[in-house]
Amino acid sequence: MRRLSLLLFVLGSLSMWPAFARAGSYADALSQCLIRATTPADRKIVTRWAFATLALDPDVASMATITPAQRAAINQRAGVLVTDLLTRSCSQPVQQALMFEGPSAAQAAFEAWARWAIAGIAEQPQVMQGAAALLQYVDLGKLMSLIPLQGFPPNGSGAR
Repeated sequence: MRRLSLLLFVLGSLSMWPAFARAGSYADALSQCLIRATTPADRKIVTRWAFATLALDPDVASMATITPAQRAAINQRAGVLVTDLLTRSCSQPVQQALMFEGPSAAQAAFEAWARWAIAGIAEQPQVMQGAAALLQYVDLGKLMSLIPLQGFPPNGSGAR
């Protein structure tokens, strides 16, 4: 129980660490473990949690109605999932990442896993259709003016 409390404290404090840390091999191994261990049902839990959390932003809060009971249930399910992934499915990679690369490695792995988990929402046909609706408001003429007259460099490489 003491080790679990310490792990939760460390992982809970990760948000206070600078986000500029580079992922090393242990962080990569941890993120891959998290991805492999996440089922499609788990991915839905993470997507719901991400949506509910983003809906707290004052700029979009009026667009989503999530009751306190719903938010508590979403947080509870996500908390159980993260605990299970970190303490059961990927405990060894978590320990190695913390030991050899520090808390920033665990943060980088967790962020990579979360990005992967919520990226699936963009694959939904309804979401793709909604995103495509933006194109009717994009001025393609103005965008075309950005294309260099000589064309693009081969293989997308070029000097900066």
